[in-house]
Amino acid sequence: MRMEYVKASSILIINLIFLVSGMVFKVSETTSWEVYYYELKISFVNRGLNDYGFTLDDKLFLIFSNTSIQKTCILEARPRVKKIHEDIDGNLWAELDFPEKIGPGENFTANIVFMINLTIRSLPHVSTYSSGSIFEIPMELTNYTSSSGVWNYNSTELSYIAELATQIKGNDTNVLRIISKMVGFISERVEYPYGEELRPPQYPNQTLPKSSLRGRGDCDDQSALLIAMLRSVGIPSYLQTGGIISNSYGITGSTWDGHLHIYSRGIGWHGWVEAYVPPWGWLPVDITYGYSSSEPLSAISKSASAREFILQSEKYSNIDYIAKSREVEERIRKSNVYVYVEENVSKTYPSSNSRRLSNYELIRFVILLILLIAIAVLASRFLKKMSLATC
Repeated sequence: MRMEYVKASSILIINLIFLVSGMVFKVSETTSWEVYYYELKISFVNRGLNDYGFTLDDKLFLIFSNTSIQKTCILEARPRVKKIHEDIDGNLWAELDFPEKIGPGENFTANIVFMINLTIRSLPHVSTYSSGSIFEIPMELTNYTSSSGVWNYNSTELSYIAELATQIKGNDTNVLRIISKMVGFISERVEYPYGEELRPPQYPNQTLPKSSLRGRGDCDDQSALLIAMLRSVGIPSYLQTGGIISNSYGITGSTWDGHLHIYSRGIGWHGWVEAYVPPWGWLPVDITYGYSSSEPLSAISKSASAREFILQSEKYSNIDYIAKSREVEERIRKSNVYVYVEENVSKTYPSSNSRRLSNYELIRFVILLILLIAIAVLASRFLKKMSLATC
């Protein structure tokens, strides 16, 4: 996938993209799409006595994917995009051109702005009666049933979860019915930790410990547990993350012993399972949004993916994102660097760029004025010729 990159100073090009966005983001006339702007700013402050050298992880910013329900492009990147990386799960990352290091008392800020065009996902009507069996799952999807990373169900630590999944499945081969049973099991056993928005991700055996078989876990934790169970019985699945777009969402807080400060507005981050269910294909399975035990299939039909405008972000199938997250946390906590993250989603272009937009408006006004003067001159000459002709 090619990345559209527009330098911050190229305001005429940026606004040209705005003008032709209807052509760039061509969609069905019967589908409702909404345009938003996502801005992410990250500041690194060195409060130590030694230099802080930037790592590749510090420099990477996610490039939101283009799909059938999401069209995105980068409008700004400061510093510039130096290189594009692709991880083993197909996620694209922009490496920004950071300096090599910052000295004691110094700070450095990077930011990126996306224009995103979203529509709500349309799902087929599903029922256990119409669902296919596990024998109808294509062989080429075996990669999505592997025991690895976060869902290493063959390991000593997670083997009891695979045993639970086998018990819940029993002799059933109906894929949708098996999923419904497992969703119901997790919903009954795992409590959602309300008020702990900045809690770190955890492995399935931490979400549902073997000793008690009662646990706690948020959206991605419960999703990871479900994925481990589904994969262990041969049902392809992976973790999809994304942000629900809404003015009602916002977080202000700190974690990592005060080394990470977060200010977020207009978006609420979420995680859910994508499971393969024949004959329909990939379907969202959302345990913590809209699910009701009285409606077994509501995890699909009332999922956030089917009801909200969502900015899809990372997809995790093979990467051990928990180990990676803990590695970064440990490195930052042991350093004298403090990280400040600000993100905002809105319907208007970020206010920090209002001066540049005003300059562009001035350019448009001058061009319009020149056109009006030219038209006036031509009209004057035409009228003069007409008056001479009547004499």
